[in-house]
Order: sequence, then C-alpha cells, then structure tokens
Amino acid sequence: MIPIYSLEEAQKSILIRKSIVNTPASPQINEQIIKIFGKPLTPQEVVKSIIDDVIKKGDLALIEWTKKLEKNDITNSIEIEVEQMEAALNSIDTKIKEVLDKTIHRILAFHKKQPTSSWTTSDLGGTLGQIITPIQRVGFYVPGGSAPLPSTVIHSVCPAIVAGVEEVIIVSPSPISPIILATCNLMRDYKVNLRVFQIGGAQAIAALAFGTETVPKVNKIVGPGNIFVTLAKREVYGIVGIDGITGPTEAVILADESADPHLIASDLLAQAEHDFLSIPILLTTSKDIANIVRDSVEEQIQKLSRAEKARYAIENNGGIILVTNTKDAISAINDFAPEHLSIIMKDQEKILPRIKNAGGIFLGESSCEVMGDYVAGPSHVMPTGGAAKFSSPLSVIDFLKITSLIALDTKTVKSIAPLAEKLAISEELTAHSEAARRRY
Repeated sequence: MIPIYSLEEAQKSILIRKSIVNTPASPQINEQIIKIFGKPLTPQEVVKSIIDDVIKKGDLALIEWTKKLEKNDITNSIEIEVEQMEAALNSIDTKIKEVLDKTIHRILAFHKKQPTSSWTTSDLGGTLGQIITPIQRVGFYVPGGSAPLPSTVIHSVCPAIVAGVEEVIIVSPSPISPIILATCNLMRDYKVNLRVFQIGGAQAIAALAFGTETVPKVNKIVGPGNIFVTLAKREVYGIVGIDGITGPTEAVILADESADPHLIASDLLAQAEHDFLSIPILLTTSKDIANIVRDSVEEQIQKLSRAEKARYAIENNGGIILVTNTKDAISAINDFAPEHLSIIMKDQEKILPRIKNAGGIFLGESSCEVMGDYVAGPSHVMPTGGAAKFSSPLSVIDFLKITSLIALDTKTVKSIAPLAEKLAISEELTAHSEAARRRY
C-alpha cells in the first residue's frame, strides 16, 4: 500500500536526492556482471571496459557485446536498411500510423514556436551579434526492452528537425521493435538524413562518441537509458556533447481538497509503471484526499499490466506527503525540483509564479502528465534528479550552436583598445597589452 508521510518524514526519506552515478548496483545487476565478466566489477568499471573495447575494435566490439548482452547476432546488420523501416511502417495498424502522424505534427508545431534567430547590432560600434547554426550530426539513444517507446523517438528528434540538424543517428538495442522502426521511417518524411543502428547499452554510446567502421561519429548524444547508458554518456562527455545525466523518471502532484482523488491515483500509477525506480509523489494539504488516493491506488493497481513495477515504485520510491500549508509544499517542491509537477489546486494560477524549479508544470486536472508524455506539444525529455534547478527540457536550443560575431569599426577600436590594454597590464599579459596598444 502507498505510504503516507509527514513532510518531516519525507524529507528524511523519499525527498532525499540520490545520484544515479553513485547509486550502488542492484544484486541482480551485480550477479549479471559476474556472469559476463567472471569477476565483480562496478558499473563504472564495466562501462570503461566496454568503451575501451569499442575504441580498439570498432564494429567487432559492437557485434561481440550484442551477442553477450542481448543474445543477438548483428554481424551483417548493424545498420537497419531503409527497406526494413518501410516494411515496419507497412506492418503496423493504419490507426496507429495516423496517431503517430498527428503526434509528430503537434510536437513539431510546438517547437517551431521557439525563437532561434541570428541577430546583429550596430549600437556598440561596428557589427556585433550571434550566428545561430544547427549541430550537424546528433546521436539519439532510444531504449528497448519490454515497453518500446515510439514517443521517445518523436519527442527527441522533432526538436532536432526544427533546429535544422542535418544527420540524425538513432541507436536502439536489438531487435528493434517494428513500431520504433515505423516511427523512424515517418520522421524521414521531414527531409532529414536519418539512419538507424540496432545497438544498445554502453557500446552504442561509445560507437556514437568515437565512431566505428559502420557507425558515424556524432557531435552530441541525447536520450534516456539505463545506468550503463547514463554512465557511458558521462564518460564520453567532452568528446561529444550530451543532453544531461538522466536518472529515474519522477512526478510530483500538488493537490488540495478540490482535486479528484481517483484521477490523482491514476496519474501516480501512470508514473509508477515506467520502472522499478520511478518516483511518484503526492503532496496534499487534505487528509481526506490522502486517504482516498491511498485506497484508490490499491484498487486500480490490481488491473495494471505492469503491476509489479508500479507497486514497487510507489511503495519504495514514492508516497503521499501530508503538509500543513501550501507554503511548505511549494518550498519542498522547489528544493526537490521535480521532472514533472502537476498542480491541482483552487488557487493554482496564484501558485504557478511561486514555482521556481520544475522540468514541466502541468496546470489543472485536464493537463495530466500523460498528455505531456505523448501529445501535448513540448518534448517529454525533461531534467531529472533535481537537475531542473539548472537545466531545461529538451528543445530546439539543444540542437543549435551560438557563434559570436565581432566586426568592430576603426573608431570603436580606438576608443576601447586603451581599456583592453589596461586590463591586460593588470593581468601581466604583456603581449595582450601590446596587441591592444598597436590598435590605437
């Protein structure tokens, strides 16, 4: 049963942030590591070993690790052919294809509203400005497993298409689900050079970062994954750019007595079913709401296809937090900085400006997180693990570079060069000061 905490109890338990990088591996993962490597290793050691192997052996390492970890032979099929993507699209139900089409259109339409223009000014003398250019080649990691996520393809690639990224390289564990391949084929209709490779895990991240005989080296890697994917992204950062260190998905709901407790329960379970590590939390000022939500969760969870995952997540990582006032709840939210925040309150419009840290804010009962996961408009790739304090959801800006433009005129240089000279002298950089002095 979902636990109910006081705020003080929650701050000592479910509201404590845990870094995925430093989180010990589960017994199941440790057992698998010993089985594959013949000795105990940390996830970090596993990732470094795999990356080094891909750097040294290229495609051969990808083939060998796919056999070891995914039990599939990709010797002659590291890259998915266009014909395979087309066949996958033809194999799916026409109604699903229509849903994918409409979803892509809506996510693209939202991101086209983002301002991304180059600009110049002459107000400071000569011409100064910023030149906005798209990143040329980006790698996208799409998780595989028991729940194929075509929405992850859409929500990751659409902002890149709007930005003008020339080459989209998608990697996903083999065998890739037909609906993922079908979605990739639909994305190709938007005049983007899109290629798909059936590789997953740390080896896929290494291939994207360093390149192999078959997989091209990219400039940036985005997309969620398991602990090995996350650690691999961290390891290659600096060689390539990354979107961030992604942890377990999380949702916080702030609600009062005006909210429908059964809808709250369904929203908490929608978050919980993602993964054993998911974090579903309700903060409420109403004891009645807390009790009804607890009972409704117990009733609804019985009918879920992923009930085991949902129950573990909601009982171990999530819970209901009873707060005495809204001020304390808002303070806790800003400190926790959730990936998703739903506000269902009578005075929710007044609360909104007081929220400083959240990846996405879902205002009102109709704006449930599930809409954001699929069709609302913004990318569902949002900062986790408290990163909403300093980072943002995936957007067009993530796929653009800013180049500063400096074209000063002679009059301006003569007026500001003495300033540069004096600053250089204060820093004891004599070559700098001389270069500035010679300008006037």
